[in-house]
Amino acid sequence: MKRLTLLLLAVIPALTYAQIGAKTQQTKIFGVWQNSSNGQQMTLILNADGRGEFDGSDISFTTQGNKLSITSGGATTTYTYTLAGNSLTVSGGDIDGKVVFTRGNAGSESTQATPVAKSAPVTNTLVGVWLGNNETVEFTKANQCVYQGQVFPYQTSGNIISIQTAQGSSSMQYAVNGNQLALTINGQTFYYAKNGAIPDPSATASMNNSAPAYSQPAGGGNIAQELVGKWCYVNVNSYNNGGSSSEQCITLKADGTYEYYSESSRSVNTNAYSGGTNSQGSDRGTWSYDGSRIYYNSSMGNGSGSYLLEKRNHPKNNDPMIVLDGQTYVTQYQKAPWR
Repeated sequence: MKRLTLLLLAVIPALTYAQIGAKTQQTKIFGVWQNSSNGQQMTLILNADGRGEFDGSDISFTTQGNKLSITSGGATTTYTYTLAGNSLTVSGGDIDGKVVFTRGNAGSESTQATPVAKSAPVTNTLVGVWLGNNETVEFTKANQCVYQGQVFPYQTSGNIISIQTAQGSSSMQYAVNGNQLALTINGQTFYYAKNGAIPDPSATASMNNSAPAYSQPAGGGNIAQELVGKWCYVNVNSYNNGGSSSEQCITLKADGTYEYYSESSRSVNTNAYSGGTNSQGSDRGTWSYDGSRIYYNSSMGNGSGSYLLEKRNHPKNNDPMIVLDGQTYVTQYQKAPWR
């Protein structure tokens, strides 16, 4: 019994010291950490209250041993980290290799980070929510692409993204530079950005060796001859005291160009007021089709993007229609029904 007591007395201080050492190691991680590479800067802020910033976004974090778990946007990623003086080395998680940060306020260890200006993120990762062309596309860490409310599995190989759709696999070239993303589909390049940045074609054009947006020549890409023609949406409403009408027409030409025209009007006729309004709009550019989506590239400065295209027949007269993201357009030419 005496011998066991001596062993316990020898072990307990050692365990206590180890716990204190681990706690000290975790405390030293608090502060402002910076990494500069390729002329850009990445800032990681870790506060003592378990909150901070990374990639320009708010985060929360925990540490356990040599593991650092960062939660952002509802997703948690766990990294392995080591501390050596004013250097913080992070690896694992979604990092290829390792990233070495230097304490922003080198020479001091702070339990509460000093506020600094947010820097542009430089992590060249496809994962994130990207905005551009009046649309949003998200690539998750779970290899899911979220677009127009639909979720598609995806894989990357080199600079190619392969997305699995109900119609089969579709591939596109991509390039990421910090918070800028370029997607090249059927010869057309679309630009996106995240964290509130503005899409910048010059940031990624040299990386994917693709032409800037709006430069695709007529006839580029895949032109589906069955879609060539004029397609219109018409909506007319009549009321006791007036009415409204709207018309949108898209003409898809065989040379790979398109023309768009829209007109809407509204009239009011009451004892107190009589009048109306009218508005028009137009656009033109190039188009292509990959079997599931139709892509447009405006030559009038209205951007570029795509629509999910479905083929349906009119429920009354069986005329062929195209449905673009839920909006129905009926053929204005004599065409056979879709099979």
